[in-house]
Amino acid sequence: MPTKLNTQISHEAEQARKVNLQTKHATIATHADSGWEQINMASVAPVRSEDGSEDGGGAMLVTTNVDASVFAESFAQSLDESLNDPEFIERLNESLSAEIRPYRSEPTPIQLALLADNSVRFNPTKRYADATDKPTTKVNFGQMVTVDKATDAVMFNHSVELYDFHMATAGFTELSLRRTVEQALVDICASMSSHCVDLLIDAKLTSKVEVTRPTGVPREQAEDIIDLLSVNLNAAYGATLSDYTLLIPSSLEAILERASQRAGVADVEDLLGCGVMEYNGEDRGLFLLPRRFTAMSFRSTADGDAFPVTLSRNVNKQAWVIEARGMIDLIASAVVEDADGIEVSLPLITQLAWK
Repeated sequence: MPTKLNTQISHEAEQARKVNLQTKHATIATHADSGWEQINMASVAPVRSEDGSEDGGGAMLVTTNVDASVFAESFAQSLDESLNDPEFIERLNESLSAEIRPYRSEPTPIQLALLADNSVRFNPTKRYADATDKPTTKVNFGQMVTVDKATDAVMFNHSVELYDFHMATAGFTELSLRRTVEQALVDICASMSSHCVDLLIDAKLTSKVEVTRPTGVPREQAEDIIDLLSVNLNAAYGATLSDYTLLIPSSLEAILERASQRAGVADVEDLLGCGVMEYNGEDRGLFLLPRRFTAMSFRSTADGDAFPVTLSRNVNKQAWVIEARGMIDLIASAVVEDADGIEVSLPLITQLAWK
């Protein structure tokens, strides 16, 4: 008659055998090879010490992710915490000014003073006998440049369906979840940049300059791009490239990344000397955004979230639906008064469009 200890050992051996099969066939979407009803990634950890045993008696705790809701809830929560983490906005501010404003409030316009130079040269050791001998200057007053939000805003929405069948057969791990969230963040940021590019062009907020598209090996293309940026930047909004943020098409990302490796620098931003953000979709060329004159303003919900993430259930498809949304106002519409006191628009952003 089998003892209780033998029964426990037999049960633990059966668990270990199941775990081995599940781990071995974790990426197979069919049940034929494994012989088990569900194939999932499993984790194994020693059970804590039991009474009268120092090592827990050799028992193993087996955790198998058999429920798709576990991944769906973890994905939605991780995406929500990642997008609404203050560090996310801080990283955006490294490339372009960004803010999250309170619920039902308007973005604060950017007010910049263009100072007029009224300096005068004089000799401090000389005595001036009369007014005609004194140095004079004509007093000029500078102007205030007001940069307000564009007429249109961008409301973005990203969603995905997670089917129970896919999650039950393919399985998931902590590492796969991290990669999924990271890819989602990359897609959302590139999409936001793409919508901002469309808004800038449609609202006629750019000064368009046609240039020849660089060709050749990555090093040559990077050098040509740096030359184009240096020649076409507006010194009134920034004297160096570090005063600007560059929007580039995603097709140039790999080329500039290779050029930065060839040059021995850390990344594309170090190579070009300015903040860089990529955009998806049609190649519209390069966009130079003066950092002090432009900004992105995200609207927040009543709960204080700029990027609310929702998780819902589609029973008809046996799937979980994860949806992330948000709204951006682009502060890039500048106006200034001319000599007659009439307000005129002032294009701040330079678009280098390919011929």
